Amino acid sequence: MIDFVKISIKGISPKQLEQNPLLEFFGNFNRESGHIRTTNKHGKPIIPRQTAFYNSLQFSIYDNGSITVEGSLHKYWNKGAHNYNDFNLNALNEVIKELKHLFNISPDQCYLRQLELGVNIRPPIPSKNIIDYCFLHKTTPFEFIKNSDEGKYKQAEHSQYFIKIYDKARHYKQFNIKGEILRFEIKYRKMEILNKKGIFTLDQLLKYGLYNFKSGLIEQWQNVLFFDKTIKSKTIRLMYYKDQNYWRELLERKSKSAFNKHRTELDNLIVNHSENIKEQVKNRIAQKIDFLTSRGAQIDSLYIGSILTPPLIEIRTENERICMVTGLNISMQKDKSLMLSHTGLKYYFRTDKKIFEQVKRKYLLTRYNNDKIRDQIERIAHNIRNAKNNLKISTERKYKELELQYSLFDINLKY
Repeated sequence: MIDFVKISIKGISPKQLEQNPLLEFFGNFNRESGHIRTTNKHGKPIIPRQTAFYNSLQFSIYDNGSITVEGSLHKYWNKGAHNYNDFNLNALNEVIKELKHLFNISPDQCYLRQLELGVNIRPPIPSKNIIDYCFLHKTTPFEFIKNSDEGKYKQAEHSQYFIKIYDKARHYKQFNIKGEILRFEIKYRKMEILNKKGIFTLDQLLKYGLYNFKSGLIEQWQNVLFFDKTIKSKTIRLMYYKDQNYWRELLERKSKSAFNKHRTELDNLIVNHSENIKEQVKNRIAQKIDFLTSRGAQIDSLYIGSILTPPLIEIRTENERICMVTGLNISMQKDKSLMLSHTGLKYYFRTDKKIFEQVKRKYLLTRYNNDKIRDQIERIAHNIRNAKNNLKISTERKYKELELQYSLFDINLKY
């Protein structure tokens, strides 16, 4: 259920992360002048920071000594590649263990700043036919948002949280996913709601129990004003109810009684004259939460064997495909691929800019940073191939040096 998190880390020193060999930190400064950036794009002051990336997580160390980590724990489980499969409680616990093992970060040190909770389900009808007819959440209109990291999705923005719904299978079409995957989630942008439940840290979130968010997530889905295309009725009102602008106009008139009257009428039409797609989605959300929060769950109903690449060495499957140079997931490339290529680089550029930038920093000289992205990808892929060849040459050279050393001490030499 947990996906994106932004957390502040307490109780560890910046040096602890700076000295970690898995993290390579870079500052935010002007390449020409060397001046450190102290304002954002709107001209507002910001605290200078250094950032590093690992498996889709962004580690930030600020000049005032504060530390944050943000990114998708679900993607981390899949080695930064995707988050379209199921991410159950067992998988979450393994990720938390690895963060402790690799970075000495414990869940009781992780203070929540943002949090996404949601589920991926197999919808009863095509995802698009559900998403297009989600008009409002409570009285807040859904808007289409396009994001380089998450693709296109629908979102209703509230002061404390966002409600998001989108077609996860379409977002990850490079993986040739069979069937539909619909994502429904709540993103807490402020922690007031969670704090009232006594949840401040990741540790407290786990102790509270993800299962206890089941009723809340279902309630948020029930709050969606959804028009069901399977309604079979001759009422003239259907031509109005299927138009999102009609509902917006009702709200703009500030006639709460009229809005509630027509919403109730639509609900009655759905219950009595349709296949009730909304109820079917609700039931699938409930079933998926039951599955994900069961400690005994071993089978992933959205699992695709050749794609899943858990981060822990001892539990990786023999079918996973990892770039032999970068260590990144390359399951979106041809079956015989051994290294991250143009296809994989284009995929990460579209779906996870953080990983792309991490690879770019390591395998592209800064003088090419302003080139067209097509040319950058060409150079990065070329440099990754060279890195493999250089490693091979270096290894062969070491063997020759060892052979030379042994030849200087011929054990068959007689004195």
